[in-house]
Amino acid sequence: MKETSANVNQENEVRKFYLSEFSFDDGEYEITFNIIDVDFLRQTITVAITRCGKITQDTFPLIRDSEGKLYFEFGLFYENKIRLDDFQNIGDDDE
Repeated sequence: MKETSANVNQENEVRKFYLSEFSFDDGEYEITFNIIDVDFLRQTITVAITRCGKITQDTFPLIRDSEGKLYFEFGLFYENKIRLDDFQNIGDDDE
């Protein structure tokens, strides 16, 4: 496959989010999400979810809001909007 600037830009975007972390309090437990993969072609995100000491993995559809920001819905009734912009890159810590 020939590499185009669109492919390179997409790969850079995926790297920007890889292993980024976001903590969310659902009212009962603190839940931590770590991004494993963002597939912009399929509009999906795969995250590792840590809750109560258990780690699971799930893939969610990405949705774009009225401002053009990407998010996925999480919760029993998918009532929580988790935005990609809320994630922080944990790999950029200076030692």
